[in-house]
Amino acid sequence: MKQNNNHQPIANHLRAVEIDQLIQNGQPSFGVFANVKRINYLDYHSHLISQKALPNWRKALKANQFCFIQIIEPPYRVCLALATIKLATSAFVYLYHDETNELEVCEALQPLTWQTLLEGDCYQGQMAFTHNKLTVTLGFTPSQIDVVLDSQNLALNATLARQSQPLAICTPTGRRGWTFTQKESLTAVSGHLLIKANSKFHINTSKVQAKQIDFNDTTLANLDWTLGYMRRETNWFWTCINSYLSDGRHFTLNLSMGVNETGASENACWLEGQIVYLPPVMFIRQDMDAAAQHTWRIHHQNLSWSNVDIDLTFTPITVYKKTDNFGIVASIFEQWMGLYSGEIRIKDEVISFDKVMGLAEDHFAKW
Repeated sequence: MKQNNNHQPIANHLRAVEIDQLIQNGQPSFGVFANVKRINYLDYHSHLISQKALPNWRKALKANQFCFIQIIEPPYRVCLALATIKLATSAFVYLYHDETNELEVCEALQPLTWQTLLEGDCYQGQMAFTHNKLTVTLGFTPSQIDVVLDSQNLALNATLARQSQPLAICTPTGRRGWTFTQKESLTAVSGHLLIKANSKFHINTSKVQAKQIDFNDTTLANLDWTLGYMRRETNWFWTCINSYLSDGRHFTLNLSMGVNETGASENACWLEGQIVYLPPVMFIRQDMDAAAQHTWRIHHQNLSWSNVDIDLTFTPITVYKKTDNFGIVASIFEQWMGLYSGEIRIKDEVISFDKVMGLAEDHFAKW
């Protein structure tokens, strides 16, 4: 890590505002916000669906919603998600070992919102999914997120403390739609991961007692919560790094391309919990063949008006991939684990990466 001469924390001069609710006078507020206290999407006067006023059940039916959480307690990382397009609802959890590169997945899919609960939003609400292979319950309050999960191979119970600076952004989508997303860097303050006896990660050869890994205030976590009226066909790329730097500081990075269609960007990093907003980036992914997994490049084109430079390469290691095609709805979802190298320059500070573990996503959806 290269420090600047004055040893001042890096920051930029963008002053995002806090708003009480997303929908005002029937329409969403667009932009990047310091905080949105209430995602009151059912107050939206939806020209997207009809020129006439619609009941809330129809607006709820058209809104896509998903939540992704990553929890890292080395050498393990747990990634879990719950997503609904109302015609179908899915959930997954996978456990990854950073040192052995082994991956174990449990996933479930149900029609409509069968055995699914969606109440409130990412600040005050609950999401729940019940299936015989996988049960997920997420409880949201302004100060924390409670995660309870049970699957065939692992169980999880965690309380994740929220920090003071989330990234909240709402942008237009298509002609009449819009998308709201909130990204946060979190800390696991309590809880545990239970690796069950039938898991490939269970090292007890007697196969009798589950293995418990406790979380603490050094356990890392991050949230990605999204709701909106998206394009019929949507494709995005996403980068996520959540790690400690060589000097011990906590660093989280969120980069994406493909969902936001304006100059507003959901790109940001957090250094010791302090958010720094970043400009749009390009993802370049070469075609993959059977013999090799080609690196990706994620970079920012500096046109002399930005004090930020971003130039990263991502080398894939393994992937959680899920492909569904039901005719009117389809999805090709690839979430890769791999190594990031390169650097991000913010003013006079350069943050360098040398084979830092992170996630990269390539997702196409038709809904």
